[in-house]
Order: sequence, then C-alpha cells, then structure tokens
Amino acid sequence: MQKKITIIFALFLFSCDLIQDKSDQILARVNDDYIFNSDLKKVFPENLSIEDSILFTNNFINNWAKRKLLFEKALINLDESEQNELFDLIDTYKNEIFSYAYQEKIVKSTMDTIINERSIVDYYDLNKSNFKLNQEIIKARYLILNNKNYNLKEVTNRFRSYKSKDLIFLDSISLQFNAFYFNDSTWINKDIFFSKFPEINNRLKQNITNNKLFYKFQDSLELYLIKIIDYKNKNHIAPFDFIKPTLKQVLINKKKLEFISKFEKEIIEDALQKKEFEIYENNL
Repeated sequence: MQKKITIIFALFLFSCDLIQDKSDQILARVNDDYIFNSDLKKVFPENLSIEDSILFTNNFINNWAKRKLLFEKALINLDESEQNELFDLIDTYKNEIFSYAYQEKIVKSTMDTIINERSIVDYYDLNKSNFKLNQEIIKARYLILNNKNYNLKEVTNRFRSYKSKDLIFLDSISLQFNAFYFNDSTWINKDIFFSKFPEINNRLKQNITNNKLFYKFQDSLELYLIKIIDYKNKNHIAPFDFIKPTLKQVLINKKKLEFISKFEKEIIEDALQKKEFEIYENNL
C-alpha cells in the first residue's frame, strides 16, 4: 500500500512538471538494472488523468521489467553457440542500420537529385512497352448543380464550349455548384470519376467513355454534366504525363544506387591508400 501511494505521489509531481533531474527517483529494479523517473519522463504523454497516469506508468515499468527478465533468462537458457549466433546478427544489423543512416545523410547532402525532362522522356521512349496500365483512366470534367438553378441553360452551354471566357464565367459562379471538377488535363481513374454520380450502368458508362462524349442527365434534385476528353483502357501503354512522376522517381532511385555504389567504391579505395584496410592475399 505504501509503495502504491509513493508511485501515485511521484506521478502527481511528474504530471505537474515538478520532478527535477537532480532528484531522479528510482521507479523499479531488476537485479542490477534500475529504471528512473527520467526514463519515464522521456515517454510520458501530456494531459493524462491521474488514473491514466498510473496505468501508463505501471505498463511502462512492467514492459521494461519483462524485457529485462526475458533477456536474462535467455542468457541463462540459450547455449553459447546460440548466443554467439544472435550476437552476430545484432552486430550485422547494427552495422547495416548505421551504414544506411550514413549513406542516406550523404545522399541528401551531396547527391544531385535534379532529373531533367529530356532524361525522363528518353527513359519513357526506351521502356514504354513495359509501362502497361492496370486501370482505366480518363481526362474529364464534371459539374453538378441544383436543377432549379436559373442559370441551367447558360451553365450547360458554357460547360460544353469550355473556352477561356466560359471557364472564367463558370469560376465566377462556382459557389452555385454542388460539386465540380474542371481539371480535365490530368488523368484520373475512371471508376473514381464516375463514383461522383448516381448509378450509371456500365454499358452507358463505357459508351460515354469510349466515344468521349458530352453527357447530361438529371434526377429530382440535381443536374449532372459530364465531358470526357480522353480515355485509355487497361493494358494500354501508360501515357507519359500520367506516368511521369513514377518515371522521375525511378530515375532518382537509379541515380541514387549509382551514387551509393561509387561512394562505397571510393571508401574502399581511400581506406586501401591510407592502409586502414588491407587484404592478405597469401592467406586467401
């Protein structure tokens, strides 16, 4: 009971930010290992109630103790060869983590990540047969508005015409629209586009899409205007402007791998020159 009161009191002080590092209190012990208030403070969430604070602290201490106890049991019950194999894995993993972090730092601070447009186009032209669509995509626009709107006729005409002056007009009254999408120069998944409307049967949807039609329909509440600009079917070669971001990332990754390979080679050569790394060929 006294121990529980001590923990609650410590938590109260902690939650009020009154615990000072110079008076760091021990919260628990497992053999020769200790856990302190400062360890708890590093992970303690803000604005917890007293009840939640107690729960969090108990879980934190129990999880810490469980890890320590399991590790100590493992050292007792695993034989030397098993332990050595695990320590080798730990060393390998540690080296890989540090090496990766260092390489990423060098890449970010040194590597030129600029990929020019010509490089992307050339890569696309050379490999375009490999870039097949796994979805149907379209360039299209739509507009949805209340079917009682006094501007119905003009809005419909402007939407179909869609010259610069028409777009300016539509933008100026866009607050009257229930929804709209005018970005018809960008490819979009066909199913995502048509999901904005009441159910259109697949046959009609395909007809609108294949023939790049203007289509208008309405229900009891709204008028729907659709215009398909372009369409690419599944398994068609992906258009350049659709796949361009992916191609750019592929080229950046390729450039990164080449940079790292060169960097690693230079590290080896530098270490050999400085006699920090030697190969004893007679012993191979």
